[in-house]
Amino acid sequence: MITLSWAILWTPFLTAVFIFFFLLSRPRAAGRLATCGMLAAFLCALALLWDYLSLKEARPVLESSILWIPFAPSPVEFGVLIDGLTILMLLIVTGIGSLIFLYSMSYMERDESCGRYFACLSLFAFSMLGIVLSNNFIQTFIFWELVGLSSYLLIGFWFEKREAATAGKKAFLTTRVGDVGMMIGILSLFGYLASRGIGTFNFLLIEERLQTISIPSPLLYAVCLGLFLGIAGKSAQAPLHVWLPDAMEGPTPVSALIHAATMVAAGVFLLARLFFLFAQSPAALLVIAWTGGITAVLAGTVAVVQNDIKKILAYSTLSQLGYMVLALGLGNPYAGMFHLTTHAFFKALLFLSAGSLIHALHTQNIWNMRTQKGLLRSMPITSVTFFIGTLALMGIPPTSGYFSKESILAAASHGSPVLFILALANVFFTSFYMGRLCTLVFFQKSHSARQNHLHTARESGWKMTIPLIILAGFSIGGGFLPLHPFLGARGHSEPHSNTLALISIALAGLGFLFAFLRYQKKSHEHETLDSWMTPRFILEKKYFFDDVYDAFIHFVQENIARVSDLFERRVVVEGGMNGSARLTRRLSRLVRTLQTGVVQFYALFFAAGVTVIIYVLILSGKS
Repeated sequence: MITLSWAILWTPFLTAVFIFFFLLSRPRAAGRLATCGMLAAFLCALALLWDYLSLKEARPVLESSILWIPFAPSPVEFGVLIDGLTILMLLIVTGIGSLIFLYSMSYMERDESCGRYFACLSLFAFSMLGIVLSNNFIQTFIFWELVGLSSYLLIGFWFEKREAATAGKKAFLTTRVGDVGMMIGILSLFGYLASRGIGTFNFLLIEERLQTISIPSPLLYAVCLGLFLGIAGKSAQAPLHVWLPDAMEGPTPVSALIHAATMVAAGVFLLARLFFLFAQSPAALLVIAWTGGITAVLAGTVAVVQNDIKKILAYSTLSQLGYMVLALGLGNPYAGMFHLTTHAFFKALLFLSAGSLIHALHTQNIWNMRTQKGLLRSMPITSVTFFIGTLALMGIPPTSGYFSKESILAAASHGSPVLFILALANVFFTSFYMGRLCTLVFFQKSHSARQNHLHTARESGWKMTIPLIILAGFSIGGGFLPLHPFLGARGHSEPHSNTLALISIALAGLGFLFAFLRYQKKSHEHETLDSWMTPRFILEKKYFFDDVYDAFIHFVQENIARVSDLFERRVVVEGGMNGSARLTRRLSRLVRTLQTGVVQFYALFFAAGVTVIIYVLILSGKS
């Protein structure tokens, strides 16, 4: 099992290195190697699952590490940690990753930089697998930053476009804000443990030692909030959520990987991995729950006014991530990880189906995706699979999303009434914006002369449709997967209430129906802004988060930078470094003038000096 774990970790890295050095100019070979490497990692994950389930112990925890930095008395290790949570995430990352890699072979085959794409994609998978397998904070943080680097490279993959380059920088810098808090949390926890003579970065050792010592509540609260700040950055929780919608500038398979199996899942996974620490601070869990609830509704309302199909799906990811964080904040990591698993299936399906539409129709605007024949006839596989993903996202039984969403709603029903109302409201918003999307894209035909070329839209090839069919199957049946062997130690599933299920299904149905009735007869966008005071304007401006951040950067950060630059140039450089240099030069010139080489001149100064000394001694009365 240990050997398989190391093989899973290093296989994508080796393929990324090989592609970078030898296959950048051979895109087809790069695609085949990257896909085979990811598939090999998935097969190793399946073998690891088989070995894990074959063990007699109910929920074994295995660990293997090598000494990396001999830092006495707290050496740093590089190792792997294998438990049910690890294996579940390995299957998600490698399984869905393999389908996305296969899909990318067709989607990116005409791109000139296809080799670079697969090298970066393999590096991304390696970084995420590193987070999943890490057994200590230092190793986790290293791979955490590698995920940020990989996302920067892939979001800004088409860096020739200004929007893509800007989106890559925005994602990188926004998540760095959260990473600062994470680093402070890690070092604060280590510092306290070291002061008690038990300093370590190892997860299992920390969990064991926290059973014998208690961290002061204010310090524990600060540590948990610091760690959660890093989690909020990666999992795009408000107010650090602004990077995720702009990340849609990258290739669509990248969006599927980020939203389903890698970057945004990393935060929720780490929250579950460290739940033994967060569970000791109820105040921190309350902050986490409210952050998740607010993020869910905030993103769900913004999605209803978006016209870009990828941005609608991006805001839906934000909303579903809010659900997961809400469940974990309510003390139910089982529900949160259950939803992460099912969400990986149907969100990858939705993004890849959207990519198939974009690939065929050459547009991302939902108002321009209608065809004369109708997409249900011209692209039946893509249309049906997209609709299956929509039902799963809405939480309609028997799809996988229904079971995981009901687990979260059941957990929320036992918590704050306001959080429960927010969770229910998000059910309606999710169904409304997905109903709006489906109505405009699939349930209408184009009668516009300028869109006549779209009647030639054809179904995508097998490399793109096979992943859609497989993901559609898991989106339907994923809710029946037995996850208790993997997540049983991390919480429990709340008993479902029939009344609650009927309420949520009714809200989902009403949201979709309302959207269908509102948009079924619209042939073009009539939703113009009547006034800057309208609620739609607020949603269009995304609650002004970007405007506030832009204003802060331009009026605060840039002015601080100008003052700092002026201080550095005038005081530090001119006054300090250059000033001391000028003073030294002037003193050296003065001293140099005394070195004339004339003996009479030296005798004169000697006599004058002696005279001055004698005169001073006489005046002081010591002669």
